[in-house]
Amino acid sequence: MGGKTRRGCLVGAACLCAALGACGQSKDEPTDKVAARTPAPAPRVVLTADDRNLWAPRPPVRSAVPVLLYHGVAPVGDFSKRVDATLGIDSEAFARQMVLLDHAGYDTITLDEFVRFIRREAVSLPPRPLLVTFDGARADSWTGGDGILRELGFNAAVFVDVGRVEAKDPEYLTWKELNTMQRSGRWDAQLQSGTGHHQIQYGPAPADVGPFYAYRGSEERLDGWRERVFSDITWGEEQLSAHVRGYRPLAFAPPYGNYGQAGTNDPRIPRELLARLFDSFDVVFTQDRSPLASPGAGKAEPLGRLQISRDVTEGELRARLMSGARQ
Repeated sequence: MGGKTRRGCLVGAACLCAALGACGQSKDEPTDKVAARTPAPAPRVVLTADDRNLWAPRPPVRSAVPVLLYHGVAPVGDFSKRVDATLGIDSEAFARQMVLLDHAGYDTITLDEFVRFIRREAVSLPPRPLLVTFDGARADSWTGGDGILRELGFNAAVFVDVGRVEAKDPEYLTWKELNTMQRSGRWDAQLQSGTGHHQIQYGPAPADVGPFYAYRGSEERLDGWRERVFSDITWGEEQLSAHVRGYRPLAFAPPYGNYGQAGTNDPRIPRELLARLFDSFDVVFTQDRSPLASPGAGKAEPLGRLQISRDVTEGELRARLMSGARQ
């Protein structure tokens, strides 16, 4: 759980830089340039009197935990080069949201605490618990987001596109960076996909494409789909276990938020895939359900998350959180 321990942003960045240097060069690193990446200092955020009044702390609410979803935290104005530009958020907006949430009395919890909460197990939660998640393991999730998380004593879970990490895509985290994040205690690496974060062709028309996990290929039977998809998930788990020290499979977030429920060409797929996922993971996250998790939720059904992009205003974020507080 975030302990509300404030530290200087520059000190935090320097400590992480030192930690990276102490680790030495890993065979997983493609270039010195990538290996040298470090988190940027947290942007300075000054709340106005109106901000403080609007986001004033409210009574404790431990009956449900809101779950937020981010995709990346890029420098201001740096979205033009990104394929998923509409899903990202800039570092100043992210920092402001985190400071507003902190002022409102929210404190992040770890994924382990979240799992115990939904299992109805004994767990000590802050007055207004919150789970922050990132999808894909883009490098800017860490370089743009870690500074403010450190400053506020917040933490987050990152769902890893293992295929892009293993392929050393320069826009994604490296195994060394994921280890640094995991060791910091602020981040928990979890699986999003093996190599399955892309679309496949399932029919003759050019538009007949769908998520790798949720669709059978054009010439594929169900058993072939099962072998392809299940083996990809297993491979992803094996890579995380081999490369990220301390990895424990707690949660899974399928690419595009789709395990077949949001589109498929075989109605058997959602049931089969969900059963496979719950064999390995306590929680499966999507974006088409309520982002408020309650005790007892998630035992056989997925849980929702509130996706935050640069198009989501602070007012919309506050309204969703406040509506949950009244439930």
